Amino acid sequence: MKQIIFLAALTGFFIFTPAAVRAQTNAVPPAASAADREKAAQEKHIKPILVALDLKEAAKAAKVHDIVAAQFQALHDWHAPNDTQLKALWNEFNKSRSKMNTTNADAALAKIDGIYATFQPQHEKFLTDLAAVLAPEQVESVKDVLTVNKVKVTYNVYLEIFPTLTDAQKAVVLQDLKAAREQAIDCESMIEKSAFFKKYKIQIEDVYLTAQGYDPKQARKDFAAKQKADAAAKPTSAENQ
Repeated sequence: MKQIIFLAALTGFFIFTPAAVRAQTNAVPPAASAADREKAAQEKHIKPILVALDLKEAAKAAKVHDIVAAQFQALHDWHAPNDTQLKALWNEFNKSRSKMNTTNADAALAKIDGIYATFQPQHEKFLTDLAAVLAPEQVESVKDVLTVNKVKVTYNVYLEIFPTLTDAQKAVVLQDLKAAREQAIDCESMIEKSAFFKKYKIQIEDVYLTAQGYDPKQARKDFAAKQKADAAAKPTSAENQ
């Protein structure tokens, strides 16, 4: 028996008991690496874009996938060293706006735009690469998915709040919302995407529509009152039975 054990040790063979085999089989798999988690997050955000495009050609879909994946990686690499400063500037913008200090708010926005200017070459590359594969309306669709369709949703709300907008005024509002989307696609967080839309909503309401003779604050109050009245006028579920 001693000779068997000695030989097993020399040859590197081990005798596994059923319990030992079960222990190895039931072992907890190693945790996913940070790179794996990041890739999984990218794929999660790429999927809605491909679904919206509904591309029938596998080769084209693969190209779009790779273009968007490269953009997400570029965004991640760029935001990592810049987000701390950007967050501080957005906080300064919000604080200045709450204090009605438009000078400081505008200064914060100018600094934010200055930081994002360093990402502009990648922004242009992303759109150029998409345009080489997709039609213009499909590129628009990609932008909409990246910003959870905020252009359409916000525009439709504006049409309700300001029902007397002329076609020319509607065009300006839509143009500004698309400008917000153009900047928002360079953001990673939804909070910052919304912040860029807030920036342009201020431009639309406080600057453009006010100059056009509208009172945005009163229009919003009237709209809220109308919604409340409409909700009160709706029959309850009990009345419908």
